[in-house]
This record gives sequence, structure tokens and C-alpha cells, in this order.
Amino acid sequence: MPKINQLSFDVANLIAAGEVVERPASVVKELLENAIDAEADAITVEIARGGVTLIRVADNGVGMTAEDLPLAIKRHATSKISGADDLASIATLGFRGEALAATAAVSTLTIITKTREAETGTMLSSVAGEIKEICEVGCADGTTVTVEELFVNVPARRKFLKKDVTETAAVTAVVEKIAVSRPDIAIRYITDGTVRFVTAGDGKLAHTLHALYGKELSSRLLPISGSVGENTVSGFVGRPDNARANRNMQCFFINGRYVKSKTVGAAVERAFTSYMAPERFPVAFIFLDMPHFSVDVNVHPAKLEVKFENERAVFEAVYYAVRTALEDSVARPTLGLAKGTKGEKSFSLAHSFEAPERAQQIKMPAPLVPEKPKAATPTTPAPVTREFSPVTVAARDFPVPKPSVLSPEASIEICERYAEAKREAEDYLAKAKQKKPAPIVSEDVKEPSEIPEARVPASQPSEEAPLPEYRILGTAFKTYVFVELSEEKILVIDQHAAHERILFERMKRERKEKGIVSTPLLLPISAELTAEEAAFAEAETGALSSLGFTYTFAEGKAHLLSIPADTTPMEAKDLFLTLVTEGAKGASLALSEELRREKMLYQIACKAAIKGGRHYDDAHIAWLVKEVLSLPDVTVCPHGRPIAFYLTKKELDRQFDRIK
Repeated sequence: MPKINQLSFDVANLIAAGEVVERPASVVKELLENAIDAEADAITVEIARGGVTLIRVADNGVGMTAEDLPLAIKRHATSKISGADDLASIATLGFRGEALAATAAVSTLTIITKTREAETGTMLSSVAGEIKEICEVGCADGTTVTVEELFVNVPARRKFLKKDVTETAAVTAVVEKIAVSRPDIAIRYITDGTVRFVTAGDGKLAHTLHALYGKELSSRLLPISGSVGENTVSGFVGRPDNARANRNMQCFFINGRYVKSKTVGAAVERAFTSYMAPERFPVAFIFLDMPHFSVDVNVHPAKLEVKFENERAVFEAVYYAVRTALEDSVARPTLGLAKGTKGEKSFSLAHSFEAPERAQQIKMPAPLVPEKPKAATPTTPAPVTREFSPVTVAARDFPVPKPSVLSPEASIEICERYAEAKREAEDYLAKAKQKKPAPIVSEDVKEPSEIPEARVPASQPSEEAPLPEYRILGTAFKTYVFVELSEEKILVIDQHAAHERILFERMKRERKEKGIVSTPLLLPISAELTAEEAAFAEAETGALSSLGFTYTFAEGKAHLLSIPADTTPMEAKDLFLTLVTEGAKGASLALSEELRREKMLYQIACKAAIKGGRHYDDAHIAWLVKEVLSLPDVTVCPHGRPIAFYLTKKELDRQFDRIK
């Protein structure tokens, strides 16, 4: 008796169906992709009980003829490709010819279709893959596929389906992603008789995202665009405050196809370095258009995974598009005050953003300078308290420590210079006590002649961007600074986060201007490399030299002769090994080095910045406020926390029932 049995066609069909049709969401995905390939511009998706009882997808596409309809539910029958050469450049979403066959094998299937040229349509009915009836019917142009009693003949598979609400959520996620991928198609989605959403189909991605996810999310997105070679990137990413605890809101599309790509995901998250906390994940809707021959979609039965011909080019295209959008965005959130449900008042963070605008575009209606007091009634400065100290010093360019090199020892030098600057400020304050305090800090206010000569920070505002009129109200809890603006707003600043970002941006700018300096070593450092790493290091000697490394090879080892000036020998060895390891895998050397140095810079900035919960003199606070106002693009600290919020007069009026 033979031990090897050839399975029957029906059993083979059921096995193949399991690879494509895992759950109702898989069926909806395949049917939607077929509708899109049929050139439809309006699609209706309807499900009942999570798709187990009913799935119906209707489109107004090209339809099928009566002759083609029976072939539609046969395995490996497709209109998308005709030969092996077509697999090298697949331009359609479907091409395997398995979706309808797999679905028909495990359900009761009905297809009603009509081409635009035909006078009548055709209906096909099948049960468990067996055709029961084909007849003429009257119907509109396009195709309607109805799937009932999914897995009716595979009870083992049906037993492992989740609850209806869970399956409905999975189907909803699929329909949303496909709707995002094609904003030019109007998609109507119905669950258990209720319309969940309808997209406009006007081709505008912003309108589709608003219809799917609401105003709260869509209003906090940044448009992105860019290209590297033949790879073009577009779409939206969330602002740093729009972060999530997981990656569920990251959608990547390659040539209009939704895919799961670790390369694109890593590029997006790397781009958010210093803009978002490490444990948070950005919202992203990334569209990558590239030549069809440079990406292989024939990797996974569900076509969710792809392989790129050049992963480095894809990574860099996405990284720089997202990073540019983040660096160009200028917006600070507004802190709202919401009423409680039972009449009590409670604080909440309003997820709305001001429209981005540069400092030079800010026009102040009128200065906040108070009326001058009469000579007979001189004013007395407000008392200084520990918990809320009004700042009255008109300090302009207060000196900030400037490290000569970006080494770990620089933090010690920063602290020493900071202490020196503080002593200078204390001397100035002692002299300024004899003068009348200036409650308003304005560009028109002349500075006292006794102010020491300031070492101008690299992040100082340009003369073309005048500061708005403002008044420093004071500090609370030794952490938050309150600044009144003439726009009927109060700016609440986190002193540590703001100072940290300002130092970080200045040090990063200085590093770009000076470039990477090498330090020769008295004794070489040996680094053992694998064969692949050694081959890469030998081929990329020039690239690694531009990053500060010079080396020779002997006995299968790389002997470092010089290293980057801002690293210790042990750090340099680890960095060199990291660079050649990632480079051998296809990563960009320059980008890997840039990210590593950026992380080092914000660690130095964090240690050097003033701390929350500590009392600082008025001159330091005044300088910090001026820097924050003059740099509107500074919105988050290097760790991704916001540095400031706006609190509007309108919100306060609403809180006190002055307005409704």
C-alpha cells in the first residue's frame, strides 16, 4: 500500500483556501482589490455579524461577460497576468487568481455582473465551490459579489473565529486602509444595517482621512513629500503630540497597495528621533511610488509583504521626507479647559493646533504697555515669592554656555560656564534693583546700560523676525513659566524642556558648521570583523573616512588609526562596528552616524539644561522666554515632550461662563 496519497481536488482547494481566506476580513480585502482593479469609482461594502453571515461588495466597474464568469471561481484563473514575464512588473492589486476560488470553496457565493456594453447581466450561484446556477438577470453596470455562511463546510476553521464585534473591527480596519489607499474612489461601508462611513471619492487624501478618523486626528497631520532617485514619497504623518501607544495607525502603501514593511516603518520612527518619546509611535499614512520592477509583491499569499530591490534608497526617501516635514512644521498646541459632565470644571488638553506661521508673520494689534503712574503715586514692585515669582528684568541676550567640543566632558564645561553666567546675572540684578522695574519685555524697550556684554547664542532670532509683545507673568511650581501675549493668549512653558531643545538645536547647528573632526590615536584599536563586514569596510574606506575613521587591515582585523573627535576610544570602536554591521546589511553610513550623534547631543543638552522644580533668577527666565518666542519651530524637547502650550482668553471665558 503506498504511503504517499494524492489529495483530491476538493481537499486541495480547501487547503489553498486556508492560505488566502483566514477570516472575513481576508475576503473583504480580496473583493475590494478586485473591484479596484475593475476600474470602479464607487464601491459599497456591507457585512453582517462580522462578515460570517454576510459579505457583500458592489462596484460600478467594467464587469464580466457571461463567458468569463464561470472561470472567475476557478483556481489560477485571472485577467491580470498572462505569462511569467508579467510577474516582474505587476501593476494590479490582484494577480494570483486565487481569491474568488478560495472564497467560493468555503462559502455560498453569488456573483451578479454586467459589462457596460451588455444589455443584460449574468448571475452565478455556487455552494462550496460547486456551480449551482448561471442565468441572465437585470442589473446595473459593474459587479456585486455576495458571500454567505463563510466556512460553512469547514467547521474547524469557523470554530476559531473571534466574536462578531472582533471580526467586525478587523473588517473595518481593512476597509479603512483600502479607502485611504484610493481617495479617488467613493467607498460606502455598512455593518449590520448601519452606515459606518462614506468617503467622498474626490481624490483628496485629507478629506478621506477626515471621513474615516474624524477631525481630531486629521487636524493634527503634517503633509509630507520627497523623492530619492525614482522613489517618490507622499502622504501625511502625525504631529509629535499625535503619538500612539502602538503602531496600529501606521499605514504604508507601495504603488497604491497596502503592505506591512519593516523598512518603511523603521524609517518613519527614525525620522521622529528627538521629536517623540521612544515608547510612543507616530501616526503615518505613507505612499511610496516606485517602478514596478524594483519591488516584488509576489512574496506572501495575502500580498501584505514586499521585497525591495534597493532597501537603502527606500529608507532614505521615507526618512528625509518625514524629517523635512517635522523640521518645517511650526505649531504649538492649545490647552483647553473643558467642563465636567455634572457641572464641575476639569482640565483637558484640546487636540487642536494653530495654523503654522513664522515669527515674522505675527502682527500684534497693540502693545500691552500699561499707563504710566502719576508721580504722586509711585508703583512698588510686586513681592518675590518662592512659588510664584514675577519676572521684571528686561534681559535680552543672556549668555548661554557654549561647549567647544561635543564630548561627554562638555557637560562639565557647560555647568561651569552656566555658573559663571549666573554670577554675572546676579551682579546685574543687584544693580538693577535701584532702577524702576520694567514689567513689559518689548523690542521697543531700551536695555539698561549696565547689562553685561552677552555671548550671543547660535539660536538667536534674526532681525527680520521681530518678537511679539509679551509680558512674563511669573513661574509656578518652579517648573512652568507663564507669559501673556497680546493675542489674548497665555503661553505656558516647561522651562527644562524648552532650554533642553534650544541647547540641542544650537549644538547640532555648530556640529554641521564645523563638520566631523578626527583625532589620531597613539596606539591603534583593533576591531574583529566578519567576512561580509571586512569586505564592506574595505570597499567603503572613503565613506568611513568622511565620518572620522581611518584604518588598515591585517590578519582579518581592522586597526583604527584615527577616530571621531567627540568619542572615546571604546565608543569609537563600538560605533565603527555598528556602522560596518549596518552597512553590510544595506543601511546608510551617513544616516546611521547622523542619528547616533543626534542622540548623543540631546543627552548632553538634557544634562546641561536648567531643571524643573528648581528656582532660577529672573534673568535666566527672561532669556528663556525670549528664545522660545523667537523660535516658533521649537515645539518639543529632544525626548518628544512638548515645551509649551497656549491657553487662550476664550477658553478662560468659557470656563467662567462668560461665553457659551
